[in-house]
Amino acid sequence: MLLEIQECFSEQGMQRYTHSVSFEPVEATSETNQPDEEKYIFDCKNIRIAIAGSDRRVGVTTTAMNLVFWIQAHGGNACYLEANTSKHLAHIIHLFEPEKSGNSYVIEGANFYLTPEFDRDYNFIVTDCGVLGDPRVQESFIQADIRILCGSAMPYELPMFYRAIERCKDLPVHVIGLFVPESLHSYLLQMIRNDILFGDNSHDLFDSVVNSRIYRLF
Repeated sequence: MLLEIQECFSEQGMQRYTHSVSFEPVEATSETNQPDEEKYIFDCKNIRIAIAGSDRRVGVTTTAMNLVFWIQAHGGNACYLEANTSKHLAHIIHLFEPEKSGNSYVIEGANFYLTPEFDRDYNFIVTDCGVLGDPRVQESFIQADIRILCGSAMPYELPMFYRAIERCKDLPVHVIGLFVPESLHSYLLQMIRNDILFGDNSHDLFDSVVNSRIYRLF
């Protein structure tokens, strides 16, 4: 499979693939960036959602934070927990200088934790796991109730995306393709995994609207 992934980007291989594709992608449509007024009643407590990436800079931290704010905007409460060795949250705290409440920092009405020492219960605890562990997948990802794997699909990133999916083959995982050119959607669905969800790129950590259609599926 890896050889097929790498070879498909030769000029001849890409042409062969393009001419033979009839598979229709199942994907999230672009968001309108208008507030979504739909609300839900969440009666769950401390459901653990773990988000990991196939590599660095594939949108894990942004996706985790966007999901927290989506839950907050739709009637639930959620917190963000950093388990990402890149220490992005420390930089965010330094930049925005949020108030501290107990063990958490409060940003735009949501609680952000550097350690798993929670002051209260939440409907959802969203854990930013960073890059998926290799060869051993991190426990915070394995032990989660809901697992999300993010990946990108530039030609040189596809082998890493495929390997990450393979490492999760014994775990129920939602796979999201971010920064994936539309021309490659069908390829990923046909050759890598047929239930990949394609998300819109987000450059706003506090966006509660982007990728709403995907978050509803979880």
